[in-house]
Amino acid sequence: MSISKYGCALVLLLVLGCGAGMENASFIVEPEAPAVAVGEQVHLIARTDLELSGDLEWEVQEQYGGGLLRSQGAAVTYVAPEFAGTYHLKLSAARPTGRRLHQTVEIRVLPCPSLDPASVRVAPGGSVLFVARMKGLPKETVRWSVEETGGGEFAENGRYTAPLKPGTYHVTAISTFDPKVRVSAEVGVGDH
Repeated sequence: MSISKYGCALVLLLVLGCGAGMENASFIVEPEAPAVAVGEQVHLIARTDLELSGDLEWEVQEQYGGGLLRSQGAAVTYVAPEFAGTYHLKLSAARPTGRRLHQTVEIRVLPCPSLDPASVRVAPGGSVLFVARMKGLPKETVRWSVEETGGGEFAENGRYTAPLKPGTYHVTAISTFDPKVRVSAEVGVGDH
């Protein structure tokens, strides 16, 4: 079988193209599935058995995806942004051969819901105003619920009216933006 002059050129281009490019890395990053609350920090460490010719470099892929306290070395601290979501860190390093290694690490930034008061005691039939904050989500609107049947009622503004029957009840604020994000409080109904 003969190879035309164009076939030789194609083979040569493939060999040259594969010789000095980039390759996916084999870094082990700890923690394995990093997650952090909005505005908080997480320490990351990358390890590899491959020989490198310099420091590992880190970069946040998204424009508003948080930041790094330093961007070089095997260990870095990631500072989460004020908005929940999934963000990506790109790790890169050079091999002695000149090849660049690249790997992407996914970081989940979790919202931080809170409910004020976190626990309260009210008289039977009394009421209390709850304030829910869903730090990290674009909307602060919530849906209110009471875990126990007959455990009281909520107005849209977060005002809870206790039942006449004494007991311990559990109220929950559920984000209307992301129903998986919720926070609960305990209400003791009875004499103080």
